[in-house]
Amino acid sequence: MNVLALDSSGLPRAWINFEDAITHHAKEQVVWSLGETVARFRGGYQVDGTQSVLETQSIIAVRGSLTLDKVGKVSLTNRTLFGRDRYLCAYCGEQHGASSLSRDHIVPKSKGGKDIWTNVVTACCKCNAKKGSQDLDKSGMQLLYVPYAPNHYEHMILLNRSILADQMDYLMSGVPKHSRVRLM
Repeated sequence: MNVLALDSSGLPRAWINFEDAITHHAKEQVVWSLGETVARFRGGYQVDGTQSVLETQSIIAVRGSLTLDKVGKVSLTNRTLFGRDRYLCAYCGEQHGASSLSRDHIVPKSKGGKDIWTNVVTACCKCNAKKGSQDLDKSGMQLLYVPYAPNHYEHMILLNRSILADQMDYLMSGVPKHSRVRLM
């Protein structure tokens, strides 16, 4: 389980561990927080005999910079691509495990196609081999869904399999109605 770290405007930026979240609290970098308390760290004893305690909630907004991707850009990896497409082949519609899937370029790279979200889909190895380096019209194949670039809210969902209910509620508030992530 991790803490969802946001920038001060509320944009999801990273999943961080409890220790990093507590460090942000100790450095007074947490602007605001939401959700349940998920970790409590005890420190030293004060002169009056009380022990210091720092705790963190499941969602924190951090002042300053987090070491992350640039705002507006979500990394295209096979893991996030397959997650976006719900592990469904864009051509036959069958669901597969990651080891049976590949990244297919709608406009093949050999024909100038780019490796960007709107030009790639998940394809099973069989369909990808059938399409080869042909354009869709020449291959006789059709897409069952339209590719799109996920936003930061969707990206954070695709990166983490253990999301708490309050974190999921926060992230889903920023997921567009047309997103396939809503069907998960």
